[in-house]
This record gives sequence, C-alpha cells and structure tokens, in this order.
Amino acid sequence: MTQIAPQSFRRILHPTDFTHGSEIAFVHALRLACAIKGALTILHVDRAGKHPDWDQYPSVRDTLARWNLLPPDAERTDVEKLGVHIGKLSIPDSSPAHGVLSYLENHSADLIVLATHQRHGLDRWIHANVAGTINSGTEGATLFIPFGKSGFIDELTGESRLRRILIPVDHEPHPTVAARAAADLIRAINPDSCEIQLLYAGDEASAPAVHLINEPKASWTWTYQTGSPVNAILETAEIQKPDLIVMATSGRHGFLDALRGSTTEQIIGRSPCPVLAIHPRST
Repeated sequence: MTQIAPQSFRRILHPTDFTHGSEIAFVHALRLACAIKGALTILHVDRAGKHPDWDQYPSVRDTLARWNLLPPDAERTDVEKLGVHIGKLSIPDSSPAHGVLSYLENHSADLIVLATHQRHGLDRWIHANVAGTINSGTEGATLFIPFGKSGFIDELTGESRLRRILIPVDHEPHPTVAARAAADLIRAINPDSCEIQLLYAGDEASAPAVHLINEPKASWTWTYQTGSPVNAILETAEIQKPDLIVMATSGRHGFLDALRGSTTEQIIGRSPCPVLAIHPRST
C-alpha cells in the first residue's frame, strides 16, 4: 500500500454507535489507516452509562484477514506489523456530538470518519444534527458516509472504488486544499485512474484558479453550472454519479446558515455519495 503525502490524514478518529451504517464507515476508516500507516481510534459515546459490548463491533483482525492483509489466525500484535496502530475507547456522554468534540479537545485527529443520517425539514430540528455539529466544531477534515450508501471501499476486499470525484469550487474557502486531499486519496488507495471533476456555480471567466496536483492516476476536468451552489452540486452529483464529493468548508457564517445549515451541511444531508469536508486550516 502506498503512503499518503505527509500533510494529510495520519491520525484518524472513527466514532461509532454499533449500527450497520457505522460498520460501513469503519471499513473506510480502517482502509485509510492501513494505507497511510497511521493511527486509528474507534470511539463509542455511551449514552446509557453501560460498558459497551465490543463484540457487536466488526473485528479488526477478521476484516484485515478478509482483505488478505493478515492470515486468518493472526494475533492482535500482528496488526501493528502492518504499520498501523488501532485503539478502541468508550466515553460516557448524553450527546454523541458533544462526546466526540470533548474527546477532540484533548486528542488531535486529522480525519474523522463518520456515518451520518440524512435528515430534512422538521426532523432536522427534532433530532440533533450530529454530523453538522461535528463538522462545525472540529478543525480536522471529516469524511461523512451516508447511512444506506456503500461508499467507495469494498467491504469484502478492501479495494477502493473511486472512479469519479466531484470537487465544488469557489473563491472562499480556497478549493486547492480539496484538490490536494483528493489527489492524496487517489495516490494512497486507488489501484486505477480517477476523474476529478471541478464544479463552479457561475461563469467560466469568473472561476477561481485552482492548483491541480500532479498525480498520474488523476485526470482533471471542469464543469460550470448556473443557479445556487447547493443545487448545482446536487444536480451535478445526480447526473455524474460521483463516488465522492470533496469540498473545502469554513462552517457557518450567519443567522440564515444557522437555520438551514451551511452549504457543506446541506450537501451532507442530501448527497448521494460520501462527502469529505476539508477545513483549510487542517492541511
């Protein structure tokens, strides 16, 4: 497995609630951790005040054996021979989002890999928007895997299925950090080439300049749309069927954003594929 460039995701945090949706996120977190030879922390926020049953959770060694990265009879110490450190942790908190953010106050993470419900309308207000809260409250990047979506890592083989990545671009925040992250992912986990599509909601003449990373397995194309950025992104995603959306994000900016969510939160809530949100200060 090839290593990701040094500026990217070496410390990965995967919050889990032991559901099948979280298992899909776990597969992505584990595959990335192995590729970069970094550290993965699997975090469970315990709202019931009981010791969690980790037997409910997928076995790291069984998963790595299924991917042919370890023998079927591997010991726990064999995992670290792959160059990756994996830890499991449970913390008590009545709010999953607060628990994750409290953990991050004392422990750094370059990337959070998180399964997320896609909620709309009144349901958004009744239920805490865990994904949006974490995205707004952390300085690290976050990979959101929507419940019900298989993502871009094959559960059975661990192979990457990244064939097309969509990067929405604007002048602020600058999109080069998203372009760099997309190239890093392709370099680290993709066996084949991948098309990276840059989308600008506006006239071609006014599009921002983006530094396109020299990655042999990446091909870069531009697309221009009219209308609001959110609609342009979702309409393009519906037509082009990307495997991943990568976007720079700077959180919320005012009262209307607090009501309807930032552009990133709106995309997370409606995207047909995983979304990687990059804070410019995190790279």
